[in-house]
Amino acid sequence: MVVSSPGPAEDVVRLPKTDLHVHLLGAVRSETLADLARAAGVTLPRPAAELYRHTNSAPSAEEEKHGPWYPLGQVCEIIADCISHPDHLSRLVYEALEDGLRESNVVYQELSYSPDMHRLRGMKYQDVVDGLCDGVQAAERELGVKARLIAAIGRAGTPGTASSMVQTVVEYPREEVVGIGLDGFEQAGPPESFVDAFALARRYGLYRTAHAGEHVPGGANVRSCLDELHCNRIDHGYHLLDEAALVDRCREEGIYFNAAFTTSRRAWRPWRQRSITSMVREGLNVTLNSDDPALFPTTVASEFTIGARDAGLSTNELAGIALNGFEAAFIDDSTRNSLKQSFNTALSAAPGDNATQGTSQ
Repeated sequence: MVVSSPGPAEDVVRLPKTDLHVHLLGAVRSETLADLARAAGVTLPRPAAELYRHTNSAPSAEEEKHGPWYPLGQVCEIIADCISHPDHLSRLVYEALEDGLRESNVVYQELSYSPDMHRLRGMKYQDVVDGLCDGVQAAERELGVKARLIAAIGRAGTPGTASSMVQTVVEYPREEVVGIGLDGFEQAGPPESFVDAFALARRYGLYRTAHAGEHVPGGANVRSCLDELHCNRIDHGYHLLDEAALVDRCREEGIYFNAAFTTSRRAWRPWRQRSITSMVREGLNVTLNSDDPALFPTTVASEFTIGARDAGLSTNELAGIALNGFEAAFIDDSTRNSLKQSFNTALSAAPGDNATQGTSQ
């Protein structure tokens, strides 16, 4: 698709965008966590804002000197301990969508949530999904933004637990819940362990994505997610660059990769920047996302700014990445075309008169 090129990179930052890879618990405002903790009688290890500043998974030896640090998983468990009512989840969803729109002009989000994490804290799945969907509906009604939900399997769980979770999701279908994901550090569980859960999701028409190629060198996990789990797209995927043949395959098949410069492993951020730039230059379909925006902190606009300022991506490349988000979204064609039309209208109105080739398939 040929679209009008915008002017400087800051004009791309202002364009309508998507956020396809954002964890709900990683998007909780620190002041909201403080409110929920007080109401639940939970004592935080540090004040919420300070806890967020000290979130860092696998700190380097140099970073250890500036601790103590709290791994991302531990902080998410703390946040989950403060959530006990569907209204809490509705609030979190609404605020995440509000923040994305205000800070980055994100007009469509896909929020990942963990059904089992909330069920372990005494909430029924029906109540969890009702609260989440209420937040999505309120944000669309009041803010004009669209969102969908992805039920996440935690790698630390068993294959049986994963299949049970997917079964629960399909037994209580909601229009807003469009897919499943596979979350967590890759070392905790290989993709092959979750073949049955993903097969069940596929049988019921749910989209499928998974974290792969983020922590484990080589492309084996990316390949397994495509071949064994039949994923529609991949979250992260940086290590596939280790295998030229896999890069060629993903380029030819038009696989989309939901990337983020800002990671919970703070020492890895320069490597992330180089990797994402290489993926784009290799002709792969990359989207930029916030991942855990409140915790580190970042925004989708910040990720595009990092792309221009630190990762060396051109304005045309950033515009293509923004368009990729609409192409990769788990939405029906009517919604996709409507969102793309708004994007192209805004792009045409941006400064600049060159033509650029978008990367949509």
